[in-house]
Amino acid sequence: MFEQLFGSKTRVKLMKLFLENPEKRFFVRELTRLCDSLINSIRRELSNLVELKIILEEAPAVKDPAVKRTINSRKYYRLNPKNLFKQDLLNLFLKSKIILEKRFVERLRRLGEIKYFCLSGTFIEDPKAETDLLIVGEFEKEKVLKTLKEFEKEIERSINYTVMDVNEYQLRQDISDNFLEQIMTNERNIVIVDKLTKKKKTNV
Repeated sequence: MFEQLFGSKTRVKLMKLFLENPEKRFFVRELTRLCDSLINSIRRELSNLVELKIILEEAPAVKDPAVKRTINSRKYYRLNPKNLFKQDLLNLFLKSKIILEKRFVERLRRLGEIKYFCLSGTFIEDPKAETDLLIVGEFEKEKVLKTLKEFEKEIERSINYTVMDVNEYQLRQDISDNFLEQIMTNERNIVIVDKLTKKKKTNV
């Protein structure tokens, strides 16, 4: 979707990276690795984003004791805090993320009976969470895993997911499994389906 809007998949990856890390500075080769793109494509799109004033290009001066003079170090790039379109771009990417998540939820619901489903971890910006999402239900596990892989491609990143049937869930509950307890008691989780507990779910 964004490739059609912005004209380049590499540009979209760069914009998302800068918007999600507004305080961080990136070097070209680092961006090449993070975006999994060719260095020439990265350089070209960086130049475009600098020209649009979405990001800043900086080369801080440092003292070189070997030559006893000040020289320019490697260039790095960061989000322009004064960018007039910053909030609009953030809102656009956020809306896109919500749309993808809703589509993902609907696909899961068609695969079988979901007893419990919550988003955690990266979805709620909680790096300490045990998993990014938990799904409990009666379904063909292989189909669920396939749908999860497709979702990873859509959001262009890996997610740490936990999938279990009701029997496994009940067994973990019976033995007071610490892993499951930490997930279920995280009040920041976005609970989409809950037929196992009495907690109020969050609509998505």
